[in-house]
Amino acid sequence: MSDGPVIWLDGRNAKRAGGTGVARYTQAIAECLEQAGLPATYLTDQVEGAPIGHPHSPARQVWRAVQTLRPAYPATIRRDGRAPYAVCPDIFRIAHVRFKLWGALATVSVPTPPDIMHWTYPLPIRMKGARNVVTIHDVVPLTHPELTGIDPDRYRRLLRRLVRSADAVVTISESARRDIATQCDVPLSHIHNLFQTAGFSADELRQAGQVLPPAPPGYFLHVGRVEGRKNICRLVAAHARSGTRRPLVLIGPDGDDRPDYAPFVGDTPVLRLPWCDQPGLIRAIQDAHGLLFPSLAEGFGLPIVEAMALGTPVLTARGGATEEIAADAAILVDPLDIDDIARGIRTLDGLGETSALRLALQGKGRLRASRFSRAAYTERLRQFYCSLL
Repeated sequence: MSDGPVIWLDGRNAKRAGGTGVARYTQAIAECLEQAGLPATYLTDQVEGAPIGHPHSPARQVWRAVQTLRPAYPATIRRDGRAPYAVCPDIFRIAHVRFKLWGALATVSVPTPPDIMHWTYPLPIRMKGARNVVTIHDVVPLTHPELTGIDPDRYRRLLRRLVRSADAVVTISESARRDIATQCDVPLSHIHNLFQTAGFSADELRQAGQVLPPAPPGYFLHVGRVEGRKNICRLVAAHARSGTRRPLVLIGPDGDDRPDYAPFVGDTPVLRLPWCDQPGLIRAIQDAHGLLFPSLAEGFGLPIVEAMALGTPVLTARGGATEEIAADAAILVDPLDIDDIARGIRTLDGLGETSALRLALQGKGRLRASRFSRAAYTERLRQFYCSLL
């Protein structure tokens, strides 16, 4: 792969604080390409280290609206960072305004375009002279509009425009692939499922051994945004109803619709950790008695595979991407039924370290996680990118 294509990634989410799923997805692609001898170039919207200013001041909004009239937006290569990167000033916000006002995609131009421009999120932008790839992680705003704050009509217009203009569309599960095809009215053959990776580096695992866990080992853990889509209120209520004495630790930032789960907390504590770095997250998963992830809608469900890779049993939702990714290596529950979630928690709660079911879940989990290893993911990326040429 060292003689393979030149690949750029958008930096829209890659450097965001809080460890969002899209940021980790983008970073994983970059790391796999780096290991394969093909370091990717990031396309960003500002010079590294430059003051940001107020992005939504009235003057800035007027300037941005005027910019939408331009036929193309030039990018320049910068070499003042740790690695070369490309800058197209304020392109991500300009592109969204342009699509809102005119229903048109923004075109980025560069003297020597890459072979492949991989947009790791549905952005209304294309790179002139490159093969444009867009990742659509899920269509939850279309299938479950009540679970997000995204305008479903605008999102559908954007996705349908992108799937028809892109050279290839990538997604992260077969469930998401089918939903995209249905919602965007395109053939399945136009959508490529590359899944995701949940591998950890040796350095991250070493650092995790030096981190203190968020609570004494043996707690239940949930990883992800605290938002309605993650089913937090039902999870907390089921945790209380299960009768467990193991605390529930929630790791993740607030979502836009952060639910008030306090009324559902029972006698056993629910602890909140808004964010932790990767070594801290690894340690938290390793020391958990089980991962509880009864999400209502996912494109993939990365914490499921991360927990399996680290030998932590998983409880997740029956149906959709979560069941697809977990397969038979997890306890599956009805995410809409608090009693069923509580029964699943009780089952996990009673599993000793050497119980047959716990050992079976760990064995099946590690085998399942191997399908999403860094090596397997790098090979899928290699085959996909080369097929575009």
